[in-house]
Amino acid sequence: MTVASGGAGASGPLAAGSPVAPSPGAGLNSGEFDELTMIVPQRPGVDGRLGSDKPARDDVPVQGATDGRSVVRPGRPGAVNGIPRGVFPAYRRATANLAVVRPNCGLTWPLLAGIGKVESDHASGGRVDVAGTTRGRILGPVLNGRRGNGRITDTDKGKFDADQTWDRAVGPMQIIPQVWDEFGADGNGDGFRNPNNVYDAVTTVAVVLCAEGDDLRRPRDLVSALLRYQHSKDFVATVLKWMRVYSKNAVLVPNATGNISSAKTTGNAERRTDPRQVPDVPDDTATPTPTPTAVPTTVPTVPPVTEDTPSIPDPVDTPSDTPTRTPTKTPTKTPTKTPTKTPTKTPTKTPTTTPSETPTSTPTETPTETPTSTPCAGDETTTPTCTPSGSPG
Repeated sequence: MTVASGGAGASGPLAAGSPVAPSPGAGLNSGEFDELTMIVPQRPGVDGRLGSDKPARDDVPVQGATDGRSVVRPGRPGAVNGIPRGVFPAYRRATANLAVVRPNCGLTWPLLAGIGKVESDHASGGRVDVAGTTRGRILGPVLNGRRGNGRITDTDKGKFDADQTWDRAVGPMQIIPQVWDEFGADGNGDGFRNPNNVYDAVTTVAVVLCAEGDDLRRPRDLVSALLRYQHSKDFVATVLKWMRVYSKNAVLVPNATGNISSAKTTGNAERRTDPRQVPDVPDDTATPTPTPTAVPTTVPTVPPVTEDTPSIPDPVDTPSDTPTRTPTKTPTKTPTKTPTKTPTKTPTKTPTTTPSETPTSTPTETPTETPTSTPCAGDETTTPTCTPSGSPG
């Protein structure tokens, strides 16, 4: 697996009262992370955005990277907590890949899904083919130094972004060519590195987040890693609020149909960067409770879940119930009743009745009458008569 590296990042919050919070109620704007957010790097981030030390418009309590459920149920089209079926396996697989090469990183798929949501709305709603390549090229705005973007003259001769004057962020995870050249990853193992393929792009971002040896389960390390992606508290807050949404109640939704519209100067990546647009997921269990119960019978038929075994699916709970119950009941009852009754009755009654009555009456009557009327001792002519007499004796 080849990798990608990169620029700046962001960090974000999760539910209040999180068990791994650095201190009770510590938020992104609380001063806990000031030394990380105040020093703004001069270079643009992974997605070409310039850094900022401004507070997040929506402060949030921060905790380490949270994981999601191993089984994700299908949801209705357009669900606000939905992840397209064609993109979800890429988040799971990238997490599995990094668990091998960076086992101490603590990366989770809801974190990657949060970035994918912010950067391109999951590849424009899942407009990908069966191999995970976007149906049309997703490009960010021209990086000419305007509208909060970095000023980066062409570095790839238009190879990735089709622009030989300026660079642009490319693909569903919005990675600039410089970062792609350094850390671009082959996430699906097909021998090619393509920033427009969700498997390759998501795995590249995973490598960027884990490149500095951070443990993303720790709040400070998580903030630091995300700031390398984009140095903005707003970005951090948005990503981690989406991570919380997907951790608690992600669902699979159908891929959007059609191709991605052609890119303009401002780009065609569908981005959501305002934390106030992120839905609030209640901490109660009213919604999530039915999910684990109903899933085992449905999930095994959902291709994305079983495919991503790194991820995807994970329908581990379903196979466990089936083999345990079936073999136990069937063999115990059937063999016990059948062999016990049949062999016991048949051999006992049949042999006892038949031999007792038949041999007793026949030999007793025949030899008694025959020797009385015809003596046979020493008389050859009486042999036929004596033969039956001698046989029973």
